[in-house]
Amino acid sequence: MGVSEGDAKAAADCLAQCPDYIVLRRLPRAGHYCDDASEPLRQALYVDVETTGLHSGTDAVIQFCGVPFEYAPESGRIHRVHPAIDCFEDPGRPIPDVVVRKTGITDAKVAGKRLDEDAILSALGDAVLVIAHNAMFDRGFLERRLPAFAEKYWACSQVDVPWDEHGYDSAKLEFLLFKHARVFYEAHRADEDCYAGIHLLATALPNRDIPMRLLLERARQPSWRVEATAAPMERKDLLKSRWYRWNPEKRVWWKDVPDGDRAAEEEWLRAEIYQSLPASPQMEKLDLKRRFT
Repeated sequence: MGVSEGDAKAAADCLAQCPDYIVLRRLPRAGHYCDDASEPLRQALYVDVETTGLHSGTDAVIQFCGVPFEYAPESGRIHRVHPAIDCFEDPGRPIPDVVVRKTGITDAKVAGKRLDEDAILSALGDAVLVIAHNAMFDRGFLERRLPAFAEKYWACSQVDVPWDEHGYDSAKLEFLLFKHARVFYEAHRADEDCYAGIHLLATALPNRDIPMRLLLERARQPSWRVEATAAPMERKDLLKSRWYRWNPEKRVWWKDVPDGDRAAEEEWLRAEIYQSLPASPQMEKLDLKRRFT
């Protein structure tokens, strides 16, 4: 005997009031989050790609999703969410088994298909900001496939929101959806990941601040690229734990930091990485359009 939607909702509402249970609801496909007509609005494009591997220089996009949405630039409140642009692309090579298991995307599903470049570029043209969760990954693939993405401002819902300061031990999308928004979704599907990211940014924090506002605040700040030149390889785990990335071409660990954190980052490198070594980090001020490149 099946359970009606009304009965299921009543049971979930009842359990949610008991401290011994946590209720997770399915991610909603909200068409809007706010209806305040008094706020001026701008448009952003939330993007996600599924790929044949992790390296943008050699691997290829097999699925793109972009969801345009409107937001208030001062309050960060998210208003209307537009329909997704969701398309597949044949990479011209077999999709690795590990990717098929993770994403459900098979060779047959992408055979002969191409990204809808006209629709993607139209949405991109209307957007003042492109957002992704782990923007470093998505930006590399999208700039290579569609160079127009290089001319946009980018932000990252993973690192531009100070999740740790609000008590979250991980900034992974699935974890934050569970812990912060109390919803579940089908991870590693580009369309679901986009709606999940927008929902995450729209869901108020315990102090009532809005993650999207915090993201915008961070994205507007000057930032610096810090390169831990001559860092001893035995200290790589320390660097990785602090979100440094390895650049194999320059053979250096690096990360981007906001202007206000530059002095503290240099102090940390000298104390934890260089110690008594006669070496110094290199720092370059970034144009805001170069974030996550």
